[in-house]
Amino acid sequence: MNKTQLVDQISSDTAMGKPEVEKVIKAFINTVQQSVKKGEKVSLPGFGGWSQTQRKARTARNPRTGAAVKVPAGKGVKFTTGATFKDIVAAKRGTAAAKTAAKAPAKKAAPARATKAPAKAAPVKAAKAPAKAAPAKKAAPAKAPAKKATAKATKR
Repeated sequence: MNKTQLVDQISSDTAMGKPEVEKVIKAFINTVQQSVKKGEKVSLPGFGGWSQTQRKARTARNPRTGAAVKVPAGKGVKFTTGATFKDIVAAKRGTAAAKTAAKAPAKKAAPARATKAPAKAAPVKAAKAPAKAAPAKKAAPAKAPAKKATAKATKR
């Protein structure tokens, strides 16, 4: 979703017009940027937070030449996702149900008793259903041989 689509969605969800929504979004972004620039932390509970990070000076390597390059110290921005946001995203992937199931107390299995069962009521074991056969994987098609370049194409 880009900024225009975001403005359209918010204006349709609220009673605000598109110009007002766009002004609010611009003001929000500007406020967050200026606050983080000053070194303040900005947090929206349930959504996330922005903070400034410090990077130390270091020596790096130019990947093309292998020469050592000095990288000066700098500042960066870090966004930390809120717990509610993470849960919403996880639910779309199907893992939130697993998280809530893991948090629920597990039922304890009943202890096995050593008493004799009546002879008439012998336990009947259910026959397992036959496993479904997995569909056979198709073999990847063979690659066509690469065309050879002509002598004119290689000389320049």
